[in-house]
Amino acid sequence: MRRKIAEFLAHSKRTAAHYTYVEEVDVTDLVALRQRMKPLAEARGARLTFTSFIVKATCLALRLHPKLNAAMDDANGEIVYKRYYNIGIAADTEQGLMVPVIHGADRRSLLDVSFELQRLSEAARTGSLALEDLQGGTFTITNAGAIGGLLATPVLNYPEVAILGVHKIKKRPEYVNGQLLPRDIMYLSISLDHRVVDGADAARFMNDLKKYLEDPSLFILEGF
Repeated sequence: MRRKIAEFLAHSKRTAAHYTYVEEVDVTDLVALRQRMKPLAEARGARLTFTSFIVKATCLALRLHPKLNAAMDDANGEIVYKRYYNIGIAADTEQGLMVPVIHGADRRSLLDVSFELQRLSEAARTGSLALEDLQGGTFTITNAGAIGGLLATPVLNYPEVAILGVHKIKKRPEYVNGQLLPRDIMYLSISLDHRVVDGADAARFMNDLKKYLEDPSLFILEGF
């Protein structure tokens, strides 16, 4: 397994033109919303994590920026744009790094995404992922926030052209409308293939992702 992971990541680094863009996000409202919704989700058997919200926000932002929901076909010299949203979630397991995929994440409700995350996480932990659970991804999210660290520069899940790094939420003082208030702040980092996605594209994508995460009420307008 380690040999296969090494071969895959080395091929990604040799082939794609990696670069990383970093953004700071104030998720105070999202933290409060999750806190209110957690008991409702638990009553239905779901564990509502921040990743569930980030998956949904990512799908909304990808709709606006299809360049990031693409794959590079080096054999044919083509960029393949995907009209579906299969979000891979990098998982740290005893067997090594795996990336199970939430298929059709844009069409799933927040609760359904939470259930699927639980299923895939348990299957990854026990080594019982089916082959289809690991195939067909169009965009990947890697979340090391629960472990620690400030930020990272993830390696692309080649041939995908973008991978989002999610980092820990930290409470710190911030000025809001001239007042110094405690806020929940998180860093997001996104690594991209510069052959496909320019820096301006990355900045615009992150601006929209940040918008959805900072004001989760916008989800409702988008048919969350």
